[in-house]
Amino acid sequence: MKLSMEDILLINAFEKVSQVTPKDCIVKDNTISYLVKEKDMGKAIGKNAINVKQLEKALNKRIEIIGFYEKPEDVLSKTFQIKINEAKTKNKKLLLNVNAIDKKKIFINSRRFRIVKEIIERNYGLEMILN
Repeated sequence: MKLSMEDILLINAFEKVSQVTPKDCIVKDNTISYLVKEKDMGKAIGKNAINVKQLEKALNKRIEIIGFYEKPEDVLSKTFQIKINEAKTKNKKLLLNVNAIDKKKIFINSRRFRIVKEIIERNYGLEMILN
């Protein structure tokens, strides 16, 4: 994974405010999504979301914090609060079986789904495919 100079500056801004070093950040439209280790999520957000609010004001963008987990399928399941019925990795593809109700939850927020998909590609080296 190669970070741009803008990504590095945004990561530094996040680290300065929250005292947490994100693993990655993705900028899409008016949103910056930071990838943070699961154990650091609370500290990254801050009490009453103070860190998120401070960053949103300073960067004039919407801030989103996504958890980094050991298993790539957990990034999707925890971000959308869904259950994954089956997860297989084959030929650098992450094949996920999700029921129809949970699939609807995912596709209602297609912007966030695209971000999670990019996070999984960039940080786990896998292309995510939903069944």
